[in-house]
Amino acid sequence: MPLLSNLLSRDIPKNFYKFQFQLYSGLFLLGILGFLYLTSPIVSRRTYLSENALSPGLVSSDLYISVEHIRNIMGRLRTGFKNNDIADVIQLMLNENGIEAYKQDIGRNSTDKPEENIYGIVRAPRLASTESIILVAPLYVRTQTKPQQNKANLFGIAHTLAIGFALHRKPYMSKDIILLFPAAQEYGTRVWLDAYYNSNPQASLLDAHAGSIQAGLALEFPYEKFYSIDLRHNGINGQLTNLDLINTVVHLCEKNSIATTFYGVYVELSTNEAFINYIIQSTRTLLLNVFTLATGISNGVHGQFLRYRIEMITIFGSLDKHHEYQNSPVTMRAFDDVIEGFIRSLNNLLERFHQSFFFYLHINRRNFVSIATYMVPLGLIALPALIRSLVIYMSFFTSSSTDSVAMHGRTMKFDAEYSPIFIEIFQCLAFSYVLTWIPLKLSLLGVCLITMLLSPFILRRFRSNVHQFDHFQFITLLIGSALLGCLSLLNFSMALLTACFLMPCYLIAGGIKLDHWFIKFSCRFLFITFLNPLVFLALYHYLAQIIMAGTFVFPDFAQFSNDLDTYFASYHLYNTWTVDVVCLTIVPIWLLLYRSTFGIQF
Repeated sequence: MPLLSNLLSRDIPKNFYKFQFQLYSGLFLLGILGFLYLTSPIVSRRTYLSENALSPGLVSSDLYISVEHIRNIMGRLRTGFKNNDIADVIQLMLNENGIEAYKQDIGRNSTDKPEENIYGIVRAPRLASTESIILVAPLYVRTQTKPQQNKANLFGIAHTLAIGFALHRKPYMSKDIILLFPAAQEYGTRVWLDAYYNSNPQASLLDAHAGSIQAGLALEFPYEKFYSIDLRHNGINGQLTNLDLINTVVHLCEKNSIATTFYGVYVELSTNEAFINYIIQSTRTLLLNVFTLATGISNGVHGQFLRYRIEMITIFGSLDKHHEYQNSPVTMRAFDDVIEGFIRSLNNLLERFHQSFFFYLHINRRNFVSIATYMVPLGLIALPALIRSLVIYMSFFTSSSTDSVAMHGRTMKFDAEYSPIFIEIFQCLAFSYVLTWIPLKLSLLGVCLITMLLSPFILRRFRSNVHQFDHFQFITLLIGSALLGCLSLLNFSMALLTACFLMPCYLIAGGIKLDHWFIKFSCRFLFITFLNPLVFLALYHYLAQIIMAGTFVFPDFAQFSNDLDTYFASYHLYNTWTVDVVCLTIVPIWLLLYRSTFGIQF
C-alpha cells in the first residue's frame, strides 16, 4: 500500500503519452509471437509417465486373440446391423461368454424407433467390485471424410467384445471391466452416466452397477482397415484428460509401431526430419489444440466422462498414412496389444490419476507445454488493458490540492457522475441477455447482426464529458481484464481468442477521445466490419479449416452452417457454457465500446 500511495502521488511522465500506443501494440504483438514460440524445443517439455504404476502394462502381452475370432464376431455384428437387432445380438454374445449383459432404454430417435444402450460387466475374480475400468464402443461413429455421416462401428465393437471375452476370469484382474455400447453416441453416453451416478432424477435406473469408474478408453473405428490412430482428448468446456493417460496410449502405440496423431496432424520426430517441418507441424497441432478447445465442445464420447472426473480419451482409426513405406494397415494383433496393455496398466493403479498435468497444450505426441509456460503469452496480450486502466486511474488524482475534491485521504481532480455509466452498462447487458433466449441458429445470427448495428439508434445514447468518459474507459478496461483473468483459469483457449479480439477493440475505442468526425466514422466502420464478433467468428472458423487442411482452401459456408448446428445442439444438450460467456460478457463489452463511438460529449 505505501508503494501504491507513493505511485498515485506522482504525475504520469508526459513522455509516456507519446509512446503508449507503441507500448500497447508492442506488448500485444510480443504476446502473439510468444505464443507461437511455444513450439520451440527450448520452451516445450518432453512427456513422461508420472505414475510408475502404469509401467508394468507396457512390458509384455498375455492375450492372444485370433483373426478368425475377430472376423466371426464382426460377421455376427454385421448381421445384427442389417436386421436392426444389434442390441439383441451384442447382449446374446455377452451372455454366451458368461458376462453380465443389460439394456437401457434412452428414448426414440428421429425415425420414432426406440434406442437402447447395451452394457456388460466383467467382474474381477479376486476382489470385490470397488473399482472398475470402462471400454466404450458407440454403435455408430462419424466418418473421417464426412463428419456429418455416421457409420457402424464394427471394428471397435468387435475388439471391445473380444478383449472382454479374453479378460474374463483372468486371475490378475483386480478391477471390473465395463463394456458400454451407447446407441446415440454422446447423448446415449450421457444418459447412461446420469443413471450410473444417479445425477438425473428423470433417468431410468440401471439393472446393475460395477465399482467406481477410474478411467477408460473409447474406440471409434468407422473403417475396418486403418493406418494410424488419432488421439482425441478435448472435453466439454475446455476440460482435458490427465496427461499420464495419454502418454500411456502413446507409449503402447509406439511399442507396436502404430503412428499416432493429434487433430490428424502427424509430427515426425526423427533426426532426419528438417527442423522447419517440425516447427510447422508442431505449430499446426498447437493452433488446432487452441481452436478446438475454445469452442467448449468435446470431440468424442469421452467428454461426457470428464464431467464426472473419469479420465478418458477416444482413439479413432484414421485412413491417413504417415510413412512412405507404410503400405499395409495396422494389424489386429498390434491393436489388441495396445488395448490389453492399456487395461493392464490401469489395473495396477491404486488411486485415481492425480500426479500428472490437467492443464496443458500438446505440441506433438512427445512434447507439451504446461500451464506455467503458456500463461505468459496470454498475460502479455492482456497487459495493455491493465496498464491503460492504471494510467487512467492515476490521472484521476493529483499531487496538489488545487481545484480538487478530497476523497478517502487522496485528492481527485474532478467529481464524476456514475449513474450514466452504469445505465449504459445495464442496457448493453440486458440487450445481450436477450440473445441467449433465441433458439434457432439463423434467427440468432440475424438478430445479433441487426441489434448490434442498430443498438446506438435504439437505445439511449451515452452522454458524457471528458472526465466521465475516462471513468467509462476505466470501468470497461477493468471488466475486460477481470473477464480474461477468470476465463484463463477455466478455458485458456477461449481466453486467448477473447484477448485477441478485445484488445484491438479497446485500442480503437480509445481513439474516440479525439473528438473529430472522421475519427469517429473510421472507428465505427472498423467496429462494424473487421472488429465485428460475427466477422471474427467466421474468420476463426476459416482459419481453423485452413490449419486443419494444411493448405489453402476456399471458404465453405455449408460447413460453417453445419458446425454451427453441431455447436448449438451441444449447447442445449450438454450444458456447454460458451454461448453464455459470449452473450453475457464478450458481446456486452463489444457493445459498450462500439456504442461509445456514438457517444455525445459536452
